[in-house]
Amino acid sequence: MGTELRVQWRIFLGLAVFIGVLGAIYWFVSYEDAGTTLLALASGLALLFGGYLFVQDRKVATATTRPPHDEYLPHSSVWPFGIGFGFFLAANGLILGLPWTVPGAVLVATSVGGFVLQSRYRQ
Repeated sequence: MGTELRVQWRIFLGLAVFIGVLGAIYWFVSYEDAGTTLLALASGLALLFGGYLFVQDRKVATATTRPPHDEYLPHSSVWPFGIGFGFFLAANGLILGLPWTVPGAVLVATSVGGFVLQSRYRQ
């Protein structure tokens, strides 16, 4: 296994275990649902990142035997901002109503289309 990401995934997995143990202790001491749920979600998020970094570390170890390939990096663009803002509007529309959801969905669709077209015509 590679050593490039070994420290990072160990930190995140250790953090996941630590927060999980704290969450269990918190539940048995307080029987409070909200704090226990938040600690469980934090532990799951650290576990997700640690698992991802572990998989990437294993890929780096096996990729050293393969020949290098060209990396694809898109041009700088405003489309990702449009996608994010559209999702923001659409998510707020779930709370505030349809007049927020529809423009958000239209903005997401337009921005995704623009981003795809821009990446297809990349030189």
